[in-house]
Amino acid sequence: MGITFAGLSPHPPLIIPEVGGQRKKEVQKTIDSLSDLGEELVNSEPDILITISPHGPVLRDGIAVIYTKELKGDFRDFGAPQARYEMKSNLKFIDKLKNETDENNIKLIKLEKKDLQSYGFSNELDHGVMVPLHYLLEAGLDVPVIAISMGLLDYKTLYNFGKLLDNTLRKMNLDGAVIASGDLSHKLKPGAPAGYDPEAENFDKKLTNLLSQGKFENVLKMDKSLIEKAGECGFRPIIMTLGAIQDYNVESDLKSYEGPFGVGYAVCSFKINE
Repeated sequence: MGITFAGLSPHPPLIIPEVGGQRKKEVQKTIDSLSDLGEELVNSEPDILITISPHGPVLRDGIAVIYTKELKGDFRDFGAPQARYEMKSNLKFIDKLKNETDENNIKLIKLEKKDLQSYGFSNELDHGVMVPLHYLLEAGLDVPVIAISMGLLDYKTLYNFGKLLDNTLRKMNLDGAVIASGDLSHKLKPGAPAGYDPEAENFDKKLTNLLSQGKFENVLKMDKSLIEKAGECGFRPIIMTLGAIQDYNVESDLKSYEGPFGVGYAVCSFKINE
């Protein structure tokens, strides 16, 4: 029991058919890779899926998880309200995870609907969850989902939090898959969403090389100034996910990387070897 599979997924809404339309062809490499990732994750037969997004309720002093029996969301903000997703969560898992984090002095905040409203957060799933979820559901995924948001904590704490995800699965006799949702640099070329920085490409190359080679501890040691120059949104979700698989024999597979719009989209699987 424990982690059966992990992966990295980008989250451009453009790759949702109802949103992107014909423009999907411009990121076909990413779409094909996510389809492969979805099949591999489903074939690992998890009991539960854990997603880690940078676009949900992000807290400065802790890590947030949506604490509702049902999870819902759609792409109305991207002109496609008909692209809607509904799935169940697992509150017992979240409660057990909360016990683990309390014992290890990491703040996990369980956000019910009333809490989301009081914090000023949406009570629906963000696109960081829904984009990878689309391809997982397409591949036949039918398990509860735990929607976690990254926290603005130090990298070592986030890495340690990932280990607690694995601990919780083991104590509950569950198999689980983890998906880090995140885009890489947002500054790859002039006109990119966050502007242009010539160092951005170096960040993406270094990170994808480390992931593909399985040098996970070196990811934590990456130059913070380089990370800042990249304007990324996926680094913390990646660290949290790597923490979850730190005790396993992992086979990394960088399926694709592209950045046609000035944002780096990497798809990578982390297969757990027996």
